[in-house]
Amino acid sequence: MKKIALILLFLILKAQVICAQSEDGGYAGVFLQIPILARPAGMGGAFLAIPNDASAQLYNPAGISTTLKKTFASSYRIMKLDRKLSFVTLAIPTKLQSAIAISWLYAGYGDVTARNSSGQDLGTTISSSEHDFGLTFAKQFTPFLNIGTKLNYYHKKISTLSASSVGINLGVLFTVDSMVAYRKMDNKPVTDINFGLTLNHLAAKYPWAAQTDQLSATQDDKFPFSVGLGASCRTIKRYLLLALDLEKNEKQSTFARFGGEYTLNKNFLLRTGLNRGVLTAGAGFRFVHTKTTLGVDCAWQADRADEGSDFVISMQFTF
Repeated sequence: MKKIALILLFLILKAQVICAQSEDGGYAGVFLQIPILARPAGMGGAFLAIPNDASAQLYNPAGISTTLKKTFASSYRIMKLDRKLSFVTLAIPTKLQSAIAISWLYAGYGDVTARNSSGQDLGTTISSSEHDFGLTFAKQFTPFLNIGTKLNYYHKKISTLSASSVGINLGVLFTVDSMVAYRKMDNKPVTDINFGLTLNHLAAKYPWAAQTDQLSATQDDKFPFSVGLGASCRTIKRYLLLALDLEKNEKQSTFARFGGEYTLNKNFLLRTGLNRGVLTAGAGFRFVHTKTTLGVDCAWQADRADEGSDFVISMQFTF
């Protein structure tokens, strides 16, 4: 079994190098680039400058600083090839214009037949799971400056091998409207202008190790450090929300995400976007009852690399 685990580790690391050379994945934490909640997924994943939403902790942790009510949210992304991606979080506003949130993001795939280098069936199966347990804190230091941080505990298991890591995400959110006189922006054609800045995956890496009597192998899989810039605004009497993100990490080329959300009425919203050139779309429903609100959102992303289209379903409850 130890020999099988060692061979498996070599195959994993080799596959990651091949994928990395294509600049399209293969690095540690690549599952974090996939939008999981339906609202940002429908908007092409452009969410670095969107405030007051529990989804913000996955994009810009500073965005939860303006959370006014307790918020519970969960989501599931329906994916092909037996892959799974789900998320659950609880965000709570605290004193002095601040908020705290806990979250769990899970990614994995089902059982795959284990084979040796000659392709022979070893009679066992291999599965993979990856977790991101997060603790987020954000505070509004001035009416226009919000700063947040997210502490991540990552854990990944592939067959009998496992690795864990701690990483830090930092975020800043600037609300331009708060820098001008009160209500001065109300009649402008463009309002609610926000800018976001993020620094992600500080100190995060997976230390892999496997050993037999004859061989040993170790490898540190570093999470690529990334920088993100985002902007958002509202127009058409605040009915239309527009967002644009640019992101660059140390392993991939700069890529862009763009999205929009149109409010048809207080209870129904439509969304669309482009996630690195791939079309997305979605819708949201809001059911308001006195001091509580239940939101149900769905999103769709077109096929990107012959892996089929994805669907996302989310629920958000504020109380």
